Amino acid sequence: MKKLNLIMLLLFSITISAQSVVEVTYLDIPATEIGDFVKAHKKITDMSQDENRTIQASWVYRHWYGSGASVVIYDLYNSAEDAINDDPFAALNKNVKKLSDEKQKEMEATFDVWWSGFNNHWDEMRNYNMDNYFVTKENVDWDIPFVYVEGNYNSSGSEADLADAFMEWSIKPGVKDGLMMAGGATLHYKGAGSDVQFFSTYKDITEFAKQISNSGSDNSEASSKFWSLVEGSHNDQILIHVGHLENGVFNLAGKDN
Repeated sequence: MKKLNLIMLLLFSITISAQSVVEVTYLDIPATEIGDFVKAHKKITDMSQDENRTIQASWVYRHWYGSGASVVIYDLYNSAEDAINDDPFAALNKNVKKLSDEKQKEMEATFDVWWSGFNNHWDEMRNYNMDNYFVTKENVDWDIPFVYVEGNYNSSGSEADLADAFMEWSIKPGVKDGLMMAGGATLHYKGAGSDVQFFSTYKDITEFAKQISNSGSDNSEASSKFWSLVEGSHNDQILIHVGHLENGVFNLAGKDN
């Protein structure tokens, strides 16, 4: 089965050309255990880095409001081939073996806390064309617990048409003229997930509230096209950024973390 999946992913990586892919992992962790998981995730992530890793970025968010997982991890790769070939456990095992016996036991305990967070998880792979589906303000400070809003929609027609319409109606004007720091969209490829997943980011809850009170632009054509393509119900979730991979180290959100 893994060989078959590898063949499918290799073929997919050819078809998407220079586009990236995102592996999204949704975790069902009790709220009281999220803090311990995040601390363990930093230690495991830091210990899992080496020159053979193909991961380009990783962002972790925790639930704040709405329906969805309590923790969401987004891992970015240059291609589906890179995603399937990435082997964090090989790097982790190699690096742990370099530690003293005492430190190895500490890492084993940390791993148990971290791995328990993946009980009942689910995941998917999404196509991410940053040239078409990502816009950002200049000089954004990402080392803060910013607000990350995720919206999941299915399309009655083309996924790309739905994404294009929302980018023109909401994301682009929100970044250019509003309080949105950045935003974009990913398209479904593999696993259980919506056709299109939109995301937008804000400095804090106050700025998010101000933005949604005057959401969307005057582009009625893009708005009408978007809603005409939406099929069935949709769901939204508000999350808070807790950390991301930066220069081979997991950087917890906040200047002192």
